Amino acid sequence: MDSNPENRKKTRFEHTSKVTLENGDLGVQLEARMFNYSNLGLYFEADFLLQPDTEVRIGINNSPFGAKPKESESYHGIIKWRKKLKRSSYYYGYGVELVDENAEAIDEDQNSEIREHPRKACSIPVKYGTTKQFYEGITKNVSRGGLYIMTEMPVAVGQQIKVEIPINKKGKIARLNGKVIWSNQQGFGAKFQPSEK
Repeated sequence: MDSNPENRKKTRFEHTSKVTLENGDLGVQLEARMFNYSNLGLYFEADFLLQPDTEVRIGINNSPFGAKPKESESYHGIIKWRKKLKRSSYYYGYGVELVDENAEAIDEDQNSEIREHPRKACSIPVKYGTTKQFYEGITKNVSRGGLYIMTEMPVAVGQQIKVEIPINKKGKIARLNGKVIWSNQQGFGAKFQPSEK
């Protein structure tokens, strides 16, 4: 793409690649597809809902920013905008600003050190909702910062919820407050919030 139809300060170039997004607070990995990029950011499409100003770590297969062809790299970015898509196989399109120009080669051990709250894969029946109504779901993974709940009754992004997690077989339950960060048809990710006093 040699033209600059959007009159951007930095021209965007076409590049299609599978990408993986991870939120440091949640420790949740989500798959999406990148379609173009510039020196300052990139554009991807996905089926899940993320709020603008959300910080994400983006893993790109065959990264256009890489020093070598077909190299996988990881970048730190911020969601700047979101739009609903009508002519795409995905529900949403996102513009991301890259805030760390130094790419990091993707490595599982390295990624574990990067995460503020490492995630732990686990399947635990939980209840979530408001003080008036609760629904059932199953955790896919949990970290100190939040959790991913698989459910047929997802909630809206930005909604405050209460989560009940069984701790042991004796019936002890951890009751936590959370805020929904992203949501799709399979479930949602929530970030833990300080307990109300």
